[in-house]
Amino acid sequence: MANKDYQTINERQSYVQKSGEEWENKVMNFVNKKLKDIESDLFVIKGNSIQKNSPLWKKLSIPVGNPGSEQKIWGDIDLVAIDENKNPIAVISCKTSLHGRFSETLFYAVVLKELVEELKVVFATPDKGRQQKGKIWQSEWGSEDKPTKDRLLGSHYLDGVYILNKDTKLGGMIKSLDDLPKDLIEWHKKSKLVK
Repeated sequence: MANKDYQTINERQSYVQKSGEEWENKVMNFVNKKLKDIESDLFVIKGNSIQKNSPLWKKLSIPVGNPGSEQKIWGDIDLVAIDENKNPIAVISCKTSLHGRFSETLFYAVVLKELVEELKVVFATPDKGRQQKGKIWQSEWGSEDKPTKDRLLGSHYLDGVYILNKDTKLGGMIKSLDDLPKDLIEWHKKSKLVK
């Protein structure tokens, strides 16, 4: 997913959408393969594959409008880890960069955790680095001793930030993408849903 020169805004938007979908598929396929390899009953599905008004949609959709209104909307839900009974374990927000989208993930994390007891909300990103032309690559996340604002916000409002880039300084809630499948299994074991 290399940076490109774009002739039009539509070309750029098309590229961003395509690279976002590719990243989402990569995360979903990676996690599902790891879960299958260890014979877990958990699996990850795309948020846009969840049928409107299904029990899972009703759990994760957000009430809007006046108090008592039945109106609900579907938020920015890229992937959902579910168990064999279709109980949601975690929402996985997949973004190729933080630019303009991380605050959206944080907002939905706060709202969804109020709606669904024990739901985890996590962020998965390749960490393409800060967009500084002509300079050395610099992580969007800083380090534990010199955290960026995004690292501080992610550590406070999310249950984990999972990174693909081997050069990112891990620690605390900032983990390798390799850790996501085992964290999902651990959260499910501790969940009241399985008791």
